[in-house]
Amino acid sequence: MRLRLLDETELAGDPSRSVEMTFDGVRVEDDHLAVRLTPVDLVHLTLDAERVMVEIRAEVVRAERRWRRALEQWHEEGRMAVEARTPDVALLSRVLEALRRDALITC
Repeated sequence: MRLRLLDETELAGDPSRSVEMTFDGVRVEDDHLAVRLTPVDLVHLTLDAERVMVEIRAEVVRAERRWRRALEQWHEEGRMAVEARTPDVALLSRVLEALRRDALITC
Protein backbone atom coordinates (compact mmCIF):
# COMPACT_ATOMS: atom_id res chain seq x y z
CA MET A 1 0.00 0.00 0.00
CA ARG A 2 1.21 3.47 -0.82
CA LEU A 3 -0.08 7.01 -0.49
CA ARG A 4 1.43 9.73 -2.65
CA LEU A 5 0.77 13.45 -2.88
CA LEU A 6 0.34 14.32 -6.57
CA ASP A 7 2.48 17.11 -8.00
CA GLU A 8 1.26 20.18 -9.91
CA THR A 9 1.54 18.59 -13.35
CA GLU A 10 -0.58 15.62 -12.32
CA LEU A 11 -3.22 17.91 -10.79
CA ALA A 12 -3.65 19.97 -13.98
CA GLY A 13 -6.36 17.67 -15.30
CA ASP A 14 -8.29 17.17 -12.06
CA PRO A 15 -7.35 19.40 -9.10
CA SER A 16 -9.88 17.64 -6.85
CA ARG A 17 -7.57 14.59 -6.80
CA SER A 18 -4.62 15.37 -4.57
CA VAL A 19 -3.61 12.00 -3.11
CA GLU A 20 -3.09 8.76 -4.98
CA MET A 21 -3.53 5.45 -3.15
CA THR A 22 -2.14 2.26 -4.66
CA PHE A 23 -2.29 -1.28 -3.36
CA ASP A 24 -0.14 -4.30 -4.07
CA GLY A 25 -2.11 -7.49 -4.72
CA VAL A 26 -5.50 -5.82 -5.12
CA ARG A 27 -8.38 -7.83 -6.53
CA VAL A 28 -11.31 -6.20 -8.30
CA GLU A 29 -14.68 -7.88 -7.73
CA ASP A 30 -17.81 -6.50 -9.38
CA ASP A 31 -16.24 -3.05 -9.76
CA HIS A 32 -15.24 -2.98 -6.07
CA LEU A 33 -11.79 -3.23 -4.60
CA ALA A 34 -11.23 -6.20 -2.33
CA VAL A 35 -8.33 -5.43 0.01
CA ARG A 36 -7.23 -7.45 2.99
CA LEU A 37 -5.25 -5.48 5.52
CA THR A 38 -2.76 -7.05 7.85
CA PRO A 39 -1.69 -5.21 10.99
CA VAL A 40 1.61 -4.39 9.24
CA ASP A 41 -0.31 -3.00 6.23
CA LEU A 42 -2.39 -0.87 8.56
CA VAL A 43 0.75 0.54 10.21
CA HIS A 44 2.23 1.30 6.78
CA LEU A 45 -1.01 2.95 5.68
CA THR A 46 -1.07 5.07 8.82
CA LEU A 47 2.56 6.15 8.36
CA ASP A 48 1.99 6.92 4.68
CA ALA A 49 -1.13 8.92 5.51
CA GLU A 50 0.76 10.91 8.14
CA ARG A 51 3.60 11.61 5.68
CA VAL A 52 1.17 12.82 3.02
CA MET A 53 -0.62 15.03 5.56
CA VAL A 54 2.73 16.60 6.51
CA GLU A 55 3.38 17.29 2.81
CA ILE A 56 -0.09 18.81 2.39
CA ARG A 57 0.36 21.02 5.47
CA ALA A 58 3.77 22.17 4.21
CA GLU A 59 2.29 23.08 0.81
CA VAL A 60 -0.52 25.02 2.50
CA VAL A 61 2.02 26.95 4.58
CA ARG A 62 4.10 27.73 1.46
CA ALA A 63 0.98 28.91 -0.40
CA GLU A 64 -0.05 31.12 2.52
CA ARG A 65 3.44 32.65 2.67
CA ARG A 66 3.34 33.39 -1.09
CA TRP A 67 -0.09 34.97 -0.69
CA ARG A 68 1.03 37.13 2.26
CA ARG A 69 4.13 38.31 0.36
CA ALA A 70 1.98 39.25 -2.62
CA LEU A 71 -0.50 41.01 -0.34
CA GLU A 72 2.30 42.98 1.34
CA GLN A 73 3.69 43.97 -2.07
CA TRP A 74 0.26 45.14 -3.29
CA HIS A 75 -0.24 47.05 -0.05
CA GLU A 76 3.15 48.76 -0.39
CA GLU A 77 2.55 49.66 -4.05
CA GLY A 78 -0.87 51.07 -3.19
CA ARG A 79 0.50 53.05 -0.22
CA MET A 80 3.27 54.52 -2.38
CA ALA A 81 0.75 55.53 -5.05
CA VAL A 82 -1.47 57.24 -2.48
CA GLU A 83 1.47 59.03 -0.86
CA ALA A 84 2.59 60.33 -4.25
CA ARG A 85 -0.80 62.09 -4.43
CA THR A 86 -0.95 61.23 -8.11
CA PRO A 87 -2.57 57.83 -7.91
CA ASP A 88 -1.78 55.47 -10.72
CA VAL A 89 -5.31 54.33 -11.55
CA ALA A 90 -4.07 51.28 -13.46
CA LEU A 91 -1.90 50.17 -10.51
CA LEU A 92 -4.69 50.64 -7.99
CA SER A 93 -7.06 48.78 -10.28
CA ARG A 94 -4.61 45.84 -10.49
CA VAL A 95 -4.24 45.83 -6.70
CA LEU A 96 -8.01 45.79 -6.18
CA GLU A 97 -8.51 43.03 -8.76
CA ALA A 98 -5.76 40.93 -7.17
CA LEU A 99 -7.27 41.38 -3.73
CA ARG A 100 -10.74 40.46 -5.01
CA ARG A 101 -9.37 37.39 -6.82
CA ASP A 102 -7.46 36.19 -3.75
CA ALA A 103 -10.46 36.83 -1.51
CA LEU A 104 -12.55 34.56 -3.75
CA ILE A 105 -9.88 31.86 -3.77
CA THR A 106 -9.49 31.79 0.02
CA CYS A 107 -13.23 31.71 0.75
